[in-house]
Amino acid sequence: MEEVIESYATMDELEGQLGDSFYRCHRGYLVNMAHIARYDADSIFLSSGEKVYLTRKKHKEFVKAYMWYLQNGGVSCV
Repeated sequence: MEEVIESYATMDELEGQLGDSFYRCHRGYLVNMAHIARYDADSIFLSSGEKVYLTRKKHKEFVKAYMWYLQNGGVSCV
């Protein structure tokens, strides 16, 4: 079941509220790390089949954050 949640906040505010299980991979995207199926140099592919952009300058930081998430009890749904 897909749930839509509307929120009126800046991305910075949302990022702070959502915590470590979400990652800001682009100025307009926050991804739930539990729903990452795979990633490459410039994209993150979600378990829903959607693709979101990953800025190249954040790739290393993303990989580090995602590995930390998985190693510290985060569970991927894939």
